[in-house]
Amino acid sequence: MLTLKTGVVMSEWKKTTLGEITLKITDGSHHSPKEFKGGIPMFSVKDMREYGFIYNGAKTISNDDYQRLIKSGCQPEVDDILIAKDGSVLKHVFRVKSKPDYVILSSIAIIRPNQSIVEPSFLVYVIKEPSTNELILNNFVGGSGVPRIVLKDFKRVDLKLPPLPKQKAIAEVLSSLDDKIDLLHCQNKTLEQMAETLFRQWFVEEAKEDWEERPLSSIATFLNGLACQKYPPKNDVDKLPVLKIKQLRNGFSEDCDWCTTDVKPEYLIENGDVIFSWSASLMVKIWDGDNCILNQHLFKVTSDEFPKWYYYLWSKHYLEEFISISASHATTMGHIKRGDLDNAVVLVPSDEEMTRLTEIQTPIIDKIITNNKQLKKLVAIREILLPKLVSGEVKINIEKLEEKIV
Repeated sequence: MLTLKTGVVMSEWKKTTLGEITLKITDGSHHSPKEFKGGIPMFSVKDMREYGFIYNGAKTISNDDYQRLIKSGCQPEVDDILIAKDGSVLKHVFRVKSKPDYVILSSIAIIRPNQSIVEPSFLVYVIKEPSTNELILNNFVGGSGVPRIVLKDFKRVDLKLPPLPKQKAIAEVLSSLDDKIDLLHCQNKTLEQMAETLFRQWFVEEAKEDWEERPLSSIATFLNGLACQKYPPKNDVDKLPVLKIKQLRNGFSEDCDWCTTDVKPEYLIENGDVIFSWSASLMVKIWDGDNCILNQHLFKVTSDEFPKWYYYLWSKHYLEEFISISASHATTMGHIKRGDLDNAVVLVPSDEEMTRLTEIQTPIIDKIITNNKQLKKLVAIREILLPKLVSGEVKINIEKLEEKIV
């Protein structure tokens, strides 16, 4: 194990500003060229995720526009730090790890560290550290409509840095955790694709004519959640957070609502449960968070007759169709109805075939759930260590840096 020592040792830590330790602070293009289907990605803040960009759904532009924007400085370099600066301010901060094949819009800031002074990965963690994050949000965010940070204000952000070797040691520890987290996310993505590919092969491409047809609504219970505002906590102990569509999509934050635990147990959500958002942002997801209470506009999907993989993948199979139905409803918040579940036809194999398919699919779904639980533990460790390491509260034994933290 890597040796970590507690106790603040700040004598070697120097006060500075972000402007003093960077070579360049800029942003992407303030002009968005015309969409060119099948072209080169042009990312905005909406395309950012924790460790990089998501290409699916991103705008693409022509090669001529792409080359023009590169010359204008709208393409970051390896080891640049990209920060969400408009809208979802500071929600995503990450280092560019490989040569970019994209350009970015002005909603994203480009920070180019002076690597003779600061380790890029360490700087990412400093910006993500809660006290630095809060300092920026409280002092430098403006905008009457869309919240944003003006580029010149980034230069004024106060920081404390240890010597470069210690920066690298701290970044190594935190990066080790992030690498494990990223690996588990990649594993789960691969497992999901494998499960869906097998499902499609069995029930679409090679479906047997003698398999029974039944409504989706008949193979599982789709339990709608509570109007949780009617069940406020009675005290500060017997309560759980409320799972709403926002939390299903992004996880919990400090601004979540709370509900008393004095509700029927079927409304309790646990890690591994299948949740189906049937209103607004439709999605089907295996819940990967803490225990919570199911809110209205969400289904908890369970079955006493069929295995989890079966009703989970059939629900996902119809998700695209359900999204189209939801979009066609002339309401401010699209949704599907119980009748849409009745109209979705599923195929039921024989008992022997169901057993065989279950032996293949269940280990895949179980592995996803196990990975989710491991992810939760690793994220918790990182969230505890990050502020302690970047503040100097926890000291690293650099001599043992080659050993792994986890």
